[in-house]
Amino acid sequence: MKEKCKKIFAKTAYLWEAIFSFVFAFCIYQFTTKKYYEGYFAYLYLVGIVIFGALTILTIIYNTKAGKGKLEKLFITYIIPVGISYMIFMLPTYAPDEIAHIWRAYGLSQGDIMVRQNEEGVAIGEEIPQILLDASHGNLNKYSKLNKILKQEIDYENIRDIVTPAQNYMFIFYVPSAIAFFIVRTLHISAIYGIYLGKIFNFIIFILGGYYTIKKIPFGKYIIFTCLFLPMVLQQAISISFDSLMNTTIFVYIAFTLSLVFREEKLNKKEKIVYFVLTALIALSKMTYLPIIGLGFILLFDKKMTKKEKIIMFGVGTLICCSLLVAHSMLTRNLEAEPSVYVVENHVDSKAQIEFILKNPISYVKMLIDTIKTNIEFYVNSCVGSPLGWLNIPISQIFIDMFLLLLTFSAFVEDNSVAFTSKQRIWNLCIVLATIILIITGLYIIWTGVGGNIALGVQGRYFIPVLPLLLLCFSMKHNYIKVPKVMYLWPIALTILNFFVVKQLFFFFII
Repeated sequence: MKEKCKKIFAKTAYLWEAIFSFVFAFCIYQFTTKKYYEGYFAYLYLVGIVIFGALTILTIIYNTKAGKGKLEKLFITYIIPVGISYMIFMLPTYAPDEIAHIWRAYGLSQGDIMVRQNEEGVAIGEEIPQILLDASHGNLNKYSKLNKILKQEIDYENIRDIVTPAQNYMFIFYVPSAIAFFIVRTLHISAIYGIYLGKIFNFIIFILGGYYTIKKIPFGKYIIFTCLFLPMVLQQAISISFDSLMNTTIFVYIAFTLSLVFREEKLNKKEKIVYFVLTALIALSKMTYLPIIGLGFILLFDKKMTKKEKIIMFGVGTLICCSLLVAHSMLTRNLEAEPSVYVVENHVDSKAQIEFILKNPISYVKMLIDTIKTNIEFYVNSCVGSPLGWLNIPISQIFIDMFLLLLTFSAFVEDNSVAFTSKQRIWNLCIVLATIILIITGLYIIWTGVGGNIALGVQGRYFIPVLPLLLLCFSMKHNYIKVPKVMYLWPIALTILNFFVVKQLFFFFII
């Protein structure tokens, strides 16, 4: 019986770690908020902190030993308590544009694969319960307000039509969140809990995707590991956001493609199908990330594939991407929301901006250079994690610098048996550059006044998908720096840094 219990625990150890971590963080939340807002010590939660804190630490130690030095297993062990802490202490709807994605996910939960349209095909929005309007970050900005809104009467009949800015995004990236809203609505539970359930679903997918990425990528495992622990990546991962699943998908695509490049066996039918599916998902995400699909072109020079196989594989891949882009464009051509106050006041005109670019290519190139020169520090910091939230949660620069230090050295602490060739490295840098240019150009067109000197609205989080590709270019065979016990020191260091960030989140939302 004892041996049977041990086997059961071994198979469910990650689940127990997640449960203990959740209860531990929840007890901290309850104990501190009651002391701050109600002025008394809730000793029951203090006991919970002690008991479940100890259980969390013990399960982390157990899973660390059970991982037997495999980095992908250590990723799961340490990302669970870190991610759960972000989930509890980062208020819902506080990831950038999260409320718009919540509305889109809720509409999908009601069966609206595309947003509802009138007879002329123009979008008329989603039917959203009032509570999800009240939960916008402008209203729900303190723990006290969260506690209050969770006590509100459940009312799914009080609805309003809302045209969400996320209406043009493909529904497939909202499926987990939509399932969460469908569950809570069916059980007649507050839609706020639906937000948290959606966050849990997205976080589980992030964990599985991160595990697969670290395990599958042939080199640069510490690069991926470090990227997955960045505060900005975690903020997006535990949110109901298009970026949550998109970032995970792109990371998986990078790892899977490189695993095909750096191996001796030929591609089998299953691998080709997986490659096409991942390519299709990137094509359905955001047009600015299409250059990342170019990573697969390295396979054109793969001697393991015949000329016929290369033509078929990349012909089919190109056809899938083009077909999906055309279909998506046709389906969403009428889905235009009313111009925002910002767009009107700043004379933003996408059509006129495109014409300006075509007529003034030199000014356009100068704009690209000036945009990067002016905002490079902000892009780097906000890619790592400061500021968080709606760019209003400052994180101490010392922590950001330490994350940057680990990110930089992540390319050198692994003894790689393979690496990019010089030509592959140049090609990947071209992919990164093309993606950066598309990101800046996209915001220049849709968020900047015609003829502006720099592109407005660009945030560091937009560069997260190409961050691994950039760092992988610096990962070589002969630049290994040996660090004793690095496999254990690395996750511990990243975990501790993230807990300092969570502490700053806590003080931001409680005061």
